[in-house]
Amino acid sequence: MNDCFSSAKVMEEIKCRIKDKYKNQTNFGKKLGASRKTVSRILNRGTDIDTFFKICKLLDITRISIE
Repeated sequence: MNDCFSSAKVMEEIKCRIKDKYKNQTNFGKKLGASRKTVSRILNRGTDIDTFFKICKLLDITRISIE
């Protein structure tokens, strides 16, 4: 899978990888150390950059291209 995404596609790719690797946001939240509600908030609002980086590491996203 390509590891470089445009900014317009990053959140969609993250959601797809969560579904592929962890099946749902609840399972991913357990791995992240957060509730499903927190994961949803992060994915929909994206205001916590430190958690965003942690999410990328857990999902093996190594590069993001900002257009």
